[in-house]
Amino acid sequence: MSSKTAIKDKWKLKKWFTIVAPKTFGEVVLGTTPAFDANQALNRKVETTLYDLTGDYSLVYVHLYFRVIGVEGDRLLTRFAGHELSRDYIRSLVRRKSSKIDAITDVTTKDGYVLRVKGLALTTYRAHRSQKTEIRKIIWNILSTRASETTFDEFVQDIVFGKLSNDIFQQAKKIYPLRKVEVEKTKLLKAPA
Repeated sequence: MSSKTAIKDKWKLKKWFTIVAPKTFGEVVLGTTPAFDANQALNRKVETTLYDLTGDYSLVYVHLYFRVIGVEGDRLLTRFAGHELSRDYIRSLVRRKSSKIDAITDVTTKDGYVLRVKGLALTTYRAHRSQKTEIRKIIWNILSTRASETTFDEFVQDIVFGKLSNDIFQQAKKIYPLRKVEVEKTKLLKAPA
């Protein structure tokens, strides 16, 4: 007769940790995650919507990404890792006989964070290539100057809540009539040590 070895259920050995948003987003609880040890949960990426943080249903299309960077008891502290507008929202904006202008640039904030930012401008009618180039230059210029003048947290707030998009719209509409300007996507490339 062979003796059977008891199989341990590893799932029961795990503890649950609460994931908390950064202070700039009000330290709202983002969710919970299981792990054997709190250090095992470091560098995990958490996705949520801006609606979940603010309760404003009109912002449900903004997806936010946070990365776990620290442990405080059974709470996991996070840092903003990027954001993205949902694909169906962007597709609902794009129309025939109009131009879509993308501008991607890497910016450095005043406190040393490096982000890749993708701006998006939609015109009311089809624009010429020279007009698209000028609008793209305006987007690059505003993104880089605003980033160099503000801290990481202020820059993220401006992007996520649309203040930066509004500033770009006010400048770029002088070149060609615009329908919508958004900061489509951001990604944190490097954080200061």
